[in-house]
This record gives sequence, C-alpha cells and structure tokens, in this order.
Amino acid sequence: MDKFPFAVRLAGFPREAAQALETTLRAAPAHGPQYFCLSEHSLQEPDLVLAYGPDLKAMAELSAQADVPGELDLRPALVLGQPAAPLPYPGLPLAFDPGAFHIQLALLVARRADALARLAGEGLPPIPERRRMPRLDFDLTDPAEYEAMRGKSRRGAVLVVDGGGRLAAQASQLMKPYRITVLAASDEASALAAGAEAPLSVVLINTSLPGIDAYRVSAALRAQADAQPPEVVLVVAPPFKYDGKRGRAAGVAGLLDKPVADATLRTVLKRQMHIA
Repeated sequence: MDKFPFAVRLAGFPREAAQALETTLRAAPAHGPQYFCLSEHSLQEPDLVLAYGPDLKAMAELSAQADVPGELDLRPALVLGQPAAPLPYPGLPLAFDPGAFHIQLALLVARRADALARLAGEGLPPIPERRRMPRLDFDLTDPAEYEAMRGKSRRGAVLVVDGGGRLAAQASQLMKPYRITVLAASDEASALAAGAEAPLSVVLINTSLPGIDAYRVSAALRAQADAQPPEVVLVVAPPFKYDGKRGRAAGVAGLLDKPVADATLRTVLKRQMHIA
C-alpha cells in the first residue's frame, strides 16, 4: 500500500534557506509524519505551508487566507522568522531547533486532520482549492477576466502514458462518475496513435517510463491536435528533474509527485478539464 507523505509549500524563502528546509524536512523522525516539498510547478494542493516571515508577499497571502472562516485549521501554516505584522499563525525563529520544528509540524498535521474529519462527519464537501493566483486586498481586476480564466468544460478523453497500467486504472476509476474515457499508452508511438484517433482533454505522462522523452511527447501530442490541444501533466519521481524552460516550450501544464493520492488526481483532472 502506498504511503503518502505530506505535501509542503515553501512561500517566500530565499533559495539557500529553501534548500536547507528541504533537507530538514527529509530528516523528519521515522516515527512521525513524513514530508516532501512541492515544486513551484506542482499542480498539487499543499497540506502545510511554511512561510518566510520577512517576505511581504508571503505574509500578505497568509493574511488574506486567515480571514476565511476555517482556513486556519484546514490550511495550516508555520511562519519562520519575524513577520512585519502579527498573524494568527504559529511561528518559530529562523534559527530553529529541528526537534521543536518537527513537533510543531506534527501538531499542524493533527490539527488539519481533525478539521477534515469534522467536515466529513458533518457531511460537508471537501475544502475548496487554493486559488492559483491569490486575490489580495484592493484587487481591481475585472471579474470578467477571472471568469475567462476558468475556461469551458472539456469532455475529451484522458490519455495515460504509463508502462504498468496502474495509473491508467486509477484515472479510469476516478473519471467513471463523469463519464470520461481513459485511454492507455505504453510508449511515444502508441501515445501519438491514441491522440490521432480521439480528442484528448488531458494527458498524464509517467516520466519514469523507460525511454520516454516527456517534453517531446507533450509537444507532439499538442501539435497534432485538430482543435484545442490537451493539457499535459507530468507524473514525476526522483531522480527526475523538471526543466521549466523545456516544459513551457512543450506546453506542460505542471507536475504531480508519485505516488498520487486519489483525491489529488481527481482534483487535478477536474481542474484541467474545467468540470465541477
């Protein structure tokens, strides 16, 4: 059975500080929660946020989030370093003790789990997604622009490029209630053949597939589409290193880290297809 470590988003940290945090997170005590840091290109929602106190943008996002009822428990955050203004989030100094740091993270994980359990117990829907582009105070953007960003619903097939078939079976089960067809391919040739036969909405590419060039496959599938090209999501695991420049050129929408939980995969597929 897959064990899913908790996804952490780092907000506002300088590069060296972020690298040091990733090292500390990887050294979490074996008997407690385990963590991994989300790439800036990840499509996954974080379980926890670690925010750099001196960074004004990171603090502004947390401040806006704190104003939403229930967010403090459902989207917990830990502030490292002194913020410019007080916030209702726990904090630690930048020169923290690793033991105290992991204790604080474990408390936040438990706090979120309790909040999610209360939602489920009350029969309430899961928490809404975090905005991809946070709207802060004094947002003068025309609401029509945000409406246009949402896009129209897409009902083309989901293509999974993966050798083992496990990811395709997972996607098929999750998309069944929405009557979305899921196709499977095991290499570049079969992926292009599938794309030529049926309109595609989303493509999932397992970058661990031997011999696969995910960027080339993404570009080729999008280029051969007759109408709207599919959204391409790379499903990654170490030692794969995402190349942002190549990804943008190939039209990659973002990443998901393996193993992918059902809730995460369902949310990402629905978001890419603009379906409720």
